[in-house]
Amino acid sequence: MREMDFEEVYDAQTRERLQREFSRLKDVAYLDHTGATLYPEGLVEAISSDLRINLYGNPHALNSSSRLSSDVVEQTRERVLSFFGTSSLKYDVIFTSGATQALAIVANCFSWRDGQAYAYFAESHTSVVGVRQVAAQRGAKIIPITQEKIESIFNKNSPIGAQGGLFAFPGQCNFSGAKYPLKWVDKIRQRGDWSVLLDAASLAATSRLDLSSISPDFVCISFYKIFGLPTGLGALLVSLGAEERLEKNYFGGGTVLMALASGKLRHELRPVLHERIEDGTINFLDIVQLGQAFKYFANLIPGGMSSVEEHTFRLAKYLFHALSDLKHFNDKPLAVIYQDNNFKSKTQQGPIVNFNLKRADETFIGFSEVLHLCNLFNVHVRTGCFCNPGACQRHLKMTVDELEQQFEAGHVCGDAIDLLGGRPTGSVRASVGYCSTKEDMDALVGLVKKCFLETTPSKDRSDLRLENLETNASKEPRLSRLFLYPVKSCGAQEVQSWPLDHKGLVGDRGWMVATDASTPLTQKTCPRMCLVKPTLDLENNVLHLSFPGMSDVSISILHDRSSNDSSSSKICGVMVQTVDCGDQVAEWLSLALEISGLRLLQQWSDDLRKQKKGNANLSLSNQSQFLLVGLSSLASLEKQVAESAAEDECCEGENLLQRFRCNMIVTGWPAFEEKMLKAIKIGGVILKSDGPCTRCQMVCIDQRKGDKTVEPLRTIAAAGQGKMQFGIYFSQLRSMRDKHNIFVGSPVKKIEVV
Repeated sequence: MREMDFEEVYDAQTRERLQREFSRLKDVAYLDHTGATLYPEGLVEAISSDLRINLYGNPHALNSSSRLSSDVVEQTRERVLSFFGTSSLKYDVIFTSGATQALAIVANCFSWRDGQAYAYFAESHTSVVGVRQVAAQRGAKIIPITQEKIESIFNKNSPIGAQGGLFAFPGQCNFSGAKYPLKWVDKIRQRGDWSVLLDAASLAATSRLDLSSISPDFVCISFYKIFGLPTGLGALLVSLGAEERLEKNYFGGGTVLMALASGKLRHELRPVLHERIEDGTINFLDIVQLGQAFKYFANLIPGGMSSVEEHTFRLAKYLFHALSDLKHFNDKPLAVIYQDNNFKSKTQQGPIVNFNLKRADETFIGFSEVLHLCNLFNVHVRTGCFCNPGACQRHLKMTVDELEQQFEAGHVCGDAIDLLGGRPTGSVRASVGYCSTKEDMDALVGLVKKCFLETTPSKDRSDLRLENLETNASKEPRLSRLFLYPVKSCGAQEVQSWPLDHKGLVGDRGWMVATDASTPLTQKTCPRMCLVKPTLDLENNVLHLSFPGMSDVSISILHDRSSNDSSSSKICGVMVQTVDCGDQVAEWLSLALEISGLRLLQQWSDDLRKQKKGNANLSLSNQSQFLLVGLSSLASLEKQVAESAAEDECCEGENLLQRFRCNMIVTGWPAFEEKMLKAIKIGGVILKSDGPCTRCQMVCIDQRKGDKTVEPLRTIAAAGQGKMQFGIYFSQLRSMRDKHNIFVGSPVKKIEVV
């Protein structure tokens, strides 16, 4: 499909309304709707108004507020059934925390008969696969249905492998977006005493699920995937004919007619299915929100889910063809797209485009590299295997042995290890939602073209600044430059000498800018932070901050924790103790960075935060006390960037050096010598290596201006075959004296750890 072939589904009025509803998406392309779709602003206002006006009590009580809650809950049950084309004459609705809990209820309550099995599509969500553990414990045979076996069972009438039990399959694959024919529900039943479990979490998010034409025994739903809100609510729809297959042992509050706590151990469960399954107080306020969501969406999109299905499919098809058309200068395709039907029909394919990228030499580009650059340019995608190991295995052509080898090599679900042996461990998923636009698709395609499409062979350039600097440097390794960064993620302060303490350079990352939620603000989300220039004056006990176009602000370095408000924050998942630096600097930062509610927090000197891997004390830095880079390594990278980058993407000399935000620059080593070192001695200080620094999109921010570029991350990833590493972490092993300064010009000696 080319741009001229794209035809809008929504009318102009609907598109304009959606633009107003999602004003927060300005300059953002959100393409993770399969993970969680977005809520419109008007829905938030409707929910807020409802909760302000009405008084909702615990539905297990009999007072007026409780009766109101009970009435709304039961009305919403009916709305759920109506939305899916059925009624309480055919189905009951059990509210859950999401589709996963719905699956867990079936797993724990399903009554397995002798000789029965649990059969499931191998390319299902992990939560569907996980049912097998309970089934196996109950004596059921486990039958994974691979893609090849699906074809054999449904088209060639091959046996399933058992005469009955529980058969689970997804309406839509959450990895590739492939849709499975819902008529298979009846075909499965014709093969024996099978109960059918339909995982509709992915399908129902953008397609109309009509239960008037099919009757699976169990249907699992997550409502946030459809409406964006509420996020803690799903449902298990149970056909009335399947009630007898669910047998419950545990009983909680609200599920019994009577219960004796001692003496005779007797209890009587309530007769209505949802009343005996929903243990304890249900999430009644989320159910109130769900009721509002049904009302709001009924008027938001003309044509309802049928229009959403057509709209999202057309956009995904447009994206599929746009990515498929991208070719490198040597006519090699840039994108490898994981799909089975070429997006021919919305009945076969949902709005998911799953892909990896390749370079012109046909080596894979790791999904972490793609993700970092997407984050840099505000394109939100998801990476990994998406909790669907079966689909990931087939599409990436991995064997069971290879998957186990990857695990033994340290790769686990959800990590950032994207390439092992040059082969991808996962992929990039772009998923489309009801509020997505063609501009979102173009943003992703434009980013992929800008960052990864090779239009010409590598070019040769010489006479580069860093290379010349290193050539003219002393042959003896020396510390040539020294930097600290008093405020985390803000500008550098270059010094000629500086004292050390038990956390590294005194005051390095001693402060951080925090949002109103007490989370650190970084250049990843606010590139302008690089323009905030801190100067730490230890002699006068003052921190000065400057920003272009504003008067400077100064604060005293705090030593008495009782003088200001103490608080706790998290850095890399570890709690740190901080103190607020006051309103004046907070207002100054909010004005400079154009973000309301910012605060400047200082870490307490006696905060004992430790490395995750190691025993060194840390300031507010992420991984280690020091980051060191060899000047020859920078010169080598400068040359590689110049050979491969477009003219406007080149970053040379000081511009390149500042992007790595290192503490120490060393001259006199061959390129990348620092990677081989176990320990070094600078003056009287011994530092041990903590390993390479894995880079993220922050190196693509020009520290002089705050502008974003593709380089040098693209070149680092290509040179490292997907390993985005540059620079080495170091921490103090021991100091020769209690107090010590480190000086520019000091010799740097390689030593063995002692």
